[in-house]
Amino acid sequence: MSLRSRGAVALASLASTALLASMALLAGCGTGAPRRDGVVLLPARSASGHGWNWTARCQFGPAAAEGCTDAAPVLGSAQISGDEWNLGGAAGAGSLGMAVDSRGRMTISGSFTSAPPCTAASCLAPAASTWVRGYPSVLYGINQCHAGTSPPVSRRLPFPMRLDSIPRLIGVTAYSARTARVTYDVAYDLWLHPSGTSQPCRSEGTLEIMVWTAYDRAALLPAGMQVGTASIPFAVNGVTRPGTQAWNVYASNVDQGGRTAPWGGTVWFVASRPDAVGRGRVSVDLSAVLSAAGLLLHDNYGWPQLASDYWLDTAAFGVEYGPQSSNPADSGPARFSAQISAYCLDPASTLATATCS
Repeated sequence: MSLRSRGAVALASLASTALLASMALLAGCGTGAPRRDGVVLLPARSASGHGWNWTARCQFGPAAAEGCTDAAPVLGSAQISGDEWNLGGAAGAGSLGMAVDSRGRMTISGSFTSAPPCTAASCLAPAASTWVRGYPSVLYGINQCHAGTSPPVSRRLPFPMRLDSIPRLIGVTAYSARTARVTYDVAYDLWLHPSGTSQPCRSEGTLEIMVWTAYDRAALLPAGMQVGTASIPFAVNGVTRPGTQAWNVYASNVDQGGRTAPWGGTVWFVASRPDAVGRGRVSVDLSAVLSAAGLLLHDNYGWPQLASDYWLDTAAFGVEYGPQSSNPADSGPARFSAQISAYCLDPASTLATATCS
């Protein structure tokens, strides 16, 4: 979830190395002999046949027979998060579904006749100026502001982890997006906090880093928020690409000396149009993304070194969606579907060797 305020603060130029990925319609992730290095979040075969629905009345816990459940479901080390944080209107206007099929693949489907923004005082961000209505995702780590509902973490990646203690982190996903009447992006959402707290929440100093691997043109951020480009290598279907100047970088709510808006700041790494991939298996060096973000913030805004002063709390992968018009005030409709057939996080690996076992 990215909160874009009306007074977005654009960062200045960038020269760094960062990276992305785009993803694939595969039942698994990777080829060759199984490995045990990574944390496998999908496929989740043990959850075969399970499904959940979220509505404007059940934004964070899925709908139940009576009311809403208290928390999003947990499958092993993953949490299935509907996260309809900016969805307003009536519950009967549609729903967001997430289901696991017999092969352990996650299908996300949204069907809304009306999808207005959430503007009531009780909303998470009642004044958010964005087309995004929700971010259904597969989450690893700590659920921001809801740590008690988070999935258990693996000993291989015991989030929160200070950045300089992570040897390297490769994200591997396989996905396919089908869109009809919607504005969307497919993205990683990484949350960082300037302490090792086990109960992080969006606050001053919190940093959100989004990595868009696919999107439609209507989703693009305003040109005034772009701060430069980045060269980040990535791999698509096993073929490594240098990613030279392949990423456009945007920023909002970031100020000098580590300061942000009260709910935090956001930096986006967005694949250029030729490099965005609607379906495929993609490996992304998330450590390179974090390094590039740290260099940018340190050199241009006098932030402390991210590597020694920030902890990685959360690594989610999913789909942001909203009305087709991309007008922040539009009330819909929105219809789309996507399948994530694999998602894993592989520490101490490389783009060429990272795989989901």
